[in-house]
Amino acid sequence: MKTENLKNILYKKKAIIDVHAHIGISPKFYFQYGYPYALSVEDLIIRMDLLGIDYSVAFPFVDSAYYVNDIDSPKIETTTQYCNFPFELENRNLVNEVNEIFPEYTDKILPFLMFDPSRDAEKQAIFMEEISDRYHIYGIKTATTYIQAFVNDLETVGRPILEFVRKKNIPIIFHSSVHPEDPWASAIDIVNLAERNPDIRICIAHSARFMEPVLKKADRLDNCFVDFSAFVIHCKLAVQNSPSIATENLRFRANYNDPISVMTKMAETYPNTMIWGSDTPFNYWIQKYYMGNGELTENRLDCHYREEADILHGLPEPIKNKIAYENNLRFLFGALK
Repeated sequence: MKTENLKNILYKKKAIIDVHAHIGISPKFYFQYGYPYALSVEDLIIRMDLLGIDYSVAFPFVDSAYYVNDIDSPKIETTTQYCNFPFELENRNLVNEVNEIFPEYTDKILPFLMFDPSRDAEKQAIFMEEISDRYHIYGIKTATTYIQAFVNDLETVGRPILEFVRKKNIPIIFHSSVHPEDPWASAIDIVNLAERNPDIRICIAHSARFMEPVLKKADRLDNCFVDFSAFVIHCKLAVQNSPSIATENLRFRANYNDPISVMTKMAETYPNTMIWGSDTPFNYWIQKYYMGNGELTENRLDCHYREEADILHGLPEPIKNKIAYENNLRFLFGALK
């Protein structure tokens, strides 16, 4: 199904669009006894059918065969054993699985390519051009925390990727962070990047970690969106006063023991900014990873696979329609007709 055809279908019929899901594998998470570490197209479709989700944006997991972690430090080293630039193998697998292995589902899944803004941008941009000539690509996504790359590099060493996005008029999703030991995925850097590039649609993932100044600024920008991905476990982090969430004085004021009330309040406060995404299969987060100070961090956060969708379906219909359909369409394709 051609991009324009899917766009026209979505404009004509209300739907639930999940803007944040993963397909593929993470060998690193698997070898470190982390979870989740894999999800297939077939698995995603089964979840969608069970949960009443009509369409899903999907991209690879957050690490690539291009990177090798030195076991004694958080430094990222590179290898060309499996692929020649970041996410080459993972992106090829994504589009192959969606289009060649399960062509019957190509009208349900909107592929986003994963990218690294700091390394081999020219090679990545050339690849993106080539792959988008063959398959329908709806956007790109990065999770710079896990590859130790910087958001702002997209305007310097990563500019070829930025220009590809501009040429194709497709959006970008950024994993976000407010953790003091994570300099790579700053939510403030992301919203400022959106302000400097008003012609590019940008989404700040994970509710911008509930940082109110970022939410307010994003709401003032026509091209900036904030997704609710992995919402339940982020509410749990807020209750714990985790450093992964905005400090209390900067945090959006809400009762984080009651996630549905938080989502309702955020959607009402920022009605044109918030978009719904599940982060499937990262409703769980059981991982070990290094922070900027070199310390190993361990987390265990649990959320049953139904919880994210149950919260969405429990919202008043006008709010649900706004954050799971109307705003999602504007993010994916631009101004509504």
